[in-house]
Amino acid sequence: MKISRWAGVLALTATSALAADPEMGQQLYQDVAIERTIKGQHYTDANCETCHQASFYQRNDRKVSSIAALEAYVEGCNTNLDVGWFPDEVADVAAWLNQEYYRFK
Repeated sequence: MKISRWAGVLALTATSALAADPEMGQQLYQDVAIERTIKGQHYTDANCETCHQASFYQRNDRKVSSIAALEAYVEGCNTNLDVGWFPDEVADVAAWLNQEYYRFK
């Protein structure tokens, strides 16, 4: 019983030490961002381009004015066309479209 208690304490200590490392956290954040971008591009290529050409996102009169509005429009397509994306996939597509075309902060 004492050994398992100490093993738990050591595991928590090691995890806390890794979580407190800012460089490790920054690297993890970048890795996740890259993965989400790849997924977003894949989902967009497979679904959005059947209706929208790249020029659609580059119009001067586009209605999207924020990242929140972009996510709402992507969710609208997801719902209306019954694409079947989960919320994190909608966010990935919106993030990729923002990075590629919109560039909202």
